[in-house]
Amino acid sequence: MTTKLRAAVIGIGVGWSHLTGYQASPISDCVAICDANPTILQERGEKFNIPAAARFTDYRELLSQPNIDAVSVCVPNFLHEPIVMAALQAGKHVLCEKPLATTVAAGQRMIAAAKAANRLLMVCYNHRYRPDVYWLKEQARAGTFGHIYAAKAGWMREGWIPTHGAWFTQKDKAGGGVLIDLGVHALDLALWLMDYPQPISVTGTAFAEFGPRAQKHRAIDPAPVNFDVEDMGMGFVRFANGSVLSLEASWAAHREPQQDDYYVRLFGREAGANVFTRKYSEHIVELYKLDEQQPRQPITITPDLTAYESLRRGHHAVVHHFADCVVNGATPESPAEHGLIGLQIVEGIYRSSQLGGEIRVSSQ
Repeated sequence: MTTKLRAAVIGIGVGWSHLTGYQASPISDCVAICDANPTILQERGEKFNIPAAARFTDYRELLSQPNIDAVSVCVPNFLHEPIVMAALQAGKHVLCEKPLATTVAAGQRMIAAAKAANRLLMVCYNHRYRPDVYWLKEQARAGTFGHIYAAKAGWMREGWIPTHGAWFTQKDKAGGGVLIDLGVHALDLALWLMDYPQPISVTGTAFAEFGPRAQKHRAIDPAPVNFDVEDMGMGFVRFANGSVLSLEASWAAHREPQQDDYYVRLFGREAGANVFTRKYSEHIVELYKLDEQQPRQPITITPDLTAYESLRRGHHAVVHHFADCVVNGATPESPAEHGLIGLQIVEGIYRSSQLGGEIRVSSQ
């Protein structure tokens, strides 16, 4: 392999941030792009200086190019498995947008294929790469919390049912609704801070109260034509290490107008924490513990995040880390196995909702 990762992006709607991430990293280049929409392909290709000969409408043609080491897969959920499998068979390393797949079985097939091909398969969880979450992860790694025995996580919107094309609200194409869309981000943050314990059981319920009635979509968007997924979901997870987690997510709910909040609360033996974001702009991160000098006195620590402001964020950070793993052998922070655990939990909530009881989760 060359000293720089030669990467390509398949799907340059969401994938534009992967494209710019590869271009911004000193250890990678974006050498090709692919999109089924020729207009977007030309516009993004011109904007980001991708040669016309390196723009493809067929991902199979892109994957046949020998000068590509790795690909980002940024397409609708139901296309993750076939494109990732084709990329691995073509000898490419793969960074896959979340969710890893639409089902646990598909995720397991993808992981097995990556192992058989001896290629890296990573899942893109961009919300980990924020100053407040960076700081909390450092505290977790330092043992500040002790055993984290409980956590709460959620992403709750008042009203914005997506209409990113008909596939987004169809279970056979999206894999689910808000839980597999927004919920997996909050779930991943909690699991990552808890060091990804193995789930053993899931209980939950999924609701579809607004989508089927064509309510709670943005005024500028048409109402979904087909809607057979949930617009709210809640679940409770037990882990093999004795910890538990509650999860909630909504695209739509009767609550404070125009609210869009996501959060994680941690409860550890030695300390707890709260990270909360409202409308993508208002951020709160606090840590709670007992004063070492006065053990009965609780204290609140609000960190100075200035030192983290210069760090890479979001998709740029994920892309750089992916390149670092391939080029320099760094240990993947978000291996495909993390995406699989998230799918196990979400799929468990769906099954629990259908059957009305607790669902056991098998180990990977």
